[in-house]
Amino acid sequence: MKKKGRFFLLVLALAMVAAVFAGCKDGGENPADTTPVVDAEALKGYKLTIAGTDKVFPKKDESGNYLNALQEQFADELDALTERLGIEIEQVALPEGDVIESLISAGMGALKYADLIHAGQDQFWSVAKAGALIPLDDERLTSRGLNYTDSTRWYQTNLKWTELFGHPWGLTVASEYVPAQTGYFITFNKELCASAGYDDMYQLVRDKKWNWDAYREIARATTKDLDADGVPDIWGTGATAWGNEAISNGVQYIGEVDGKWRLTISSDAGIEALQFLYDMNYADGTRWDVSSGQCREAFANGTITFNWAQMGHINGPGETIYESAHDYGIIPMPLGPRATEYLSMSNGVDAFVIQNSNQDLDKVVPIINEWALVVNDPESYLKILDDGRCRTEADKEMMITYIIPNYAINRGNMNEEIWSLIDDDGNNGGIISEVSYNGMTPAQAIEAYEARVNAALDKFFDQ
Repeated sequence: MKKKGRFFLLVLALAMVAAVFAGCKDGGENPADTTPVVDAEALKGYKLTIAGTDKVFPKKDESGNYLNALQEQFADELDALTERLGIEIEQVALPEGDVIESLISAGMGALKYADLIHAGQDQFWSVAKAGALIPLDDERLTSRGLNYTDSTRWYQTNLKWTELFGHPWGLTVASEYVPAQTGYFITFNKELCASAGYDDMYQLVRDKKWNWDAYREIARATTKDLDADGVPDIWGTGATAWGNEAISNGVQYIGEVDGKWRLTISSDAGIEALQFLYDMNYADGTRWDVSSGQCREAFANGTITFNWAQMGHINGPGETIYESAHDYGIIPMPLGPRATEYLSMSNGVDAFVIQNSNQDLDKVVPIINEWALVVNDPESYLKILDDGRCRTEADKEMMITYIIPNYAINRGNMNEEIWSLIDDDGNNGGIISEVSYNGMTPAQAIEAYEARVNAALDKFFDQ
């Protein structure tokens, strides 16, 4: 494809993503038109409290100065908001100890820890089950003006993944100030890929020829022992996606089957996905078996071909991969034989939840409606890709077209018990750990864990 054609496709992709983010609900109704007018006088003096994250607060250095002009701009916007409404916004800490137990106990005792609590779905789904959270579609929120489907205020790509028990539970945001959470993708060493005969990985993606076979071929070809000491000096694979690679065959670890939640990685597509994990991580001998941190350092130094990463791993100066000495590239996960589209999965989604014990909703809802217009911006979010994390326009194209909008979460991360059986129980057990790192075949792993996973699902869902 000629460069002009590629540029046109990139522009088209940008327009499509912006349209998705900024789209109106119900056939064209503007969500902003349905949001009640803010009565600043009624909100005056209120302190909005946020717990569980510092990502929605401007970042400062050790001297107390803002890290850069963007963070100072973020602070100015928040200051303008608090001055206009006559309010404060404060970061607070949750009690020490288990977050799930604390929030469930708070719900029983009508105790509010914060107006917005940032948590992972493996935490807030358990709290929601106990009745200690307010679902986003509850009348207590919607009647006060919360419209969780308003894409101008809430980041819809991730928000939809907070749904369980028939309701959405968490609010998510993304802007040039607050990077959206992504699933895994691959950063690759262009020179090493070219040495294996693949000098245009981006076109491979566009042609949908970027698949498991191509990945394994390149990883094998670039794993080399340069000094003949019996140990490779260059490795095909570094840090992995810790089992999230399975989504590349269009399959989840667990899902609903005939009205019940069941282990689904035991399906034919699932067995194929586990076989890919087994081959890539264990059988092929192309993965450097050290910590993820060491792998990222090696990738940055040019001795690893493929490094699986999330947005946080390239999130600006100071991040190891961002500081790579070579001109790395970005591409999505490779396609499995049953997949039709590239996907990007992570262990879970982080979101803001609201306690059932919150008695200040008359103030909280209108304030967060205004706050969201600062921390969520479907257009400015894409500006973050211009900070150097994407070395080329092709890398931006990969992010915008194949990675950011195709976010998914690993549904195996339902709660601690289920996740320990799917992932790792701390003693080298769990389906992902056994197959990827202990040499257990997919069939052996399914036989060892299927009944236990299904029993844990029955317990969690009371089914």
